[in-house]
Amino acid sequence: MMSSLNRLKCSLLTLMVEKKIASSINIESDVVGNYEKYSADFLNATKLLEETIKEKDQVAIRCALTRVRIASLNMSNLYQDIIDDVVMINQQDSWPEIPEGYKLPARYSESG
Repeated sequence: MMSSLNRLKCSLLTLMVEKKIASSINIESDVVGNYEKYSADFLNATKLLEETIKEKDQVAIRCALTRVRIASLNMSNLYQDIIDDVVMINQQDSWPEIPEGYKLPARYSESG
């Protein structure tokens, strides 16, 4: 996943330069570091939830659920930042129109 995020970051930054897009993008931040941190937080929150359920500690379960929610929101926000960047770049006026019925050439399906 980290290499995919780094490749995406490089690709989006390349498009920003090529298309002369002046606004900044969210993915310029340390997306890989954030992903690693958010993933670890999510893993820890789910482990905490499992432990509290085993102990049948109702108050601790509620706290653990809140941690799962926060960790999930952080992951969601990271992906939303990526979505926002892609949409912003894709909506630039400098792109050609996509012809009706256009299909990606088969040579691109190998990289998927």
